[in-house]
Amino acid sequence: MNGLKVVAHFASTIDRHSMPIRIHHGKGSPMKSLRLRFLVIAAVAALGLGMLASMPAARAQDGTPTNEFPVNIRFVNAMTSLDKIDVYINGDESDQRVVEGLEYGTVSDAYQGTAPVTAVIVKQNVNSGFDRYLYQVVVPTEAGKEYLVVVSDLLIIPTEVDLSATGEDQARVRAINGAAQAPALDFYLTRASDATVVGDLSPVVTDVRFGQATDAGEVHSGSYDITGKATGTDTVAVESNGVSIEAGQSYTFVVIGSPGSTDHPLTILQVGQATTAS
Repeated sequence: MNGLKVVAHFASTIDRHSMPIRIHHGKGSPMKSLRLRFLVIAAVAALGLGMLASMPAARAQDGTPTNEFPVNIRFVNAMTSLDKIDVYINGDESDQRVVEGLEYGTVSDAYQGTAPVTAVIVKQNVNSGFDRYLYQVVVPTEAGKEYLVVVSDLLIIPTEVDLSATGEDQARVRAINGAAQAPALDFYLTRASDATVVGDLSPVVTDVRFGQATDAGEVHSGSYDITGKATGTDTVAVESNGVSIEAGQSYTFVVIGSPGSTDHPLTILQVGQATTAS
């Protein structure tokens, strides 16, 4: 079985639930909390949910979401410029800091946000001695959904994770280009046991640019080689061989790093979560 047949159901379009957000980096100020609450309220109103506007704002003050709005969010540090970051949910006080010292190339535990929006603040690690704001965004969210937020050098990339049941002996896979300096990528997926040459196959998804995510598709469990080539060329930009894919899991493969870097080379980071039937 060649790689193309294995991934026949892999979607080749860009995910509409991927919402890259570009935010100006800057230092904190006493007005940050006030502006944050204003942004939350404005976002809710824009969604046509004016009657709920006060709810996220109130939770932004105490940073204690309840099970009334079950939104689970995990974070990936893809910032090559900082080895550690802190993440805050619905506020910028110390008790609203849910992740401290998230290292480059790692994924946080899941933390509870709020619906219909969750305010996310990313700062330089508190132990650095600087109270520097890196990102301050309002992410549209939906109750009962799972989200993965990639924090890159230039963008925050929030995506919804599909944890619905997969087919028998199937896993769900998708990709995100979270590397600011990487080219647009064509992705190839082949079974690790095959002797198929990547150049002889067609890519399963093409032209995935920085800040974009693919739709998800299902593949059989097994060991795979993943190759990302500069779009429309035979130039391999990033690859990962012998990647284990287990049935009943939903995987997001995040490209992080910088081309030619020795400290942060282009890498494919595998992020897995069990689906609801697992």
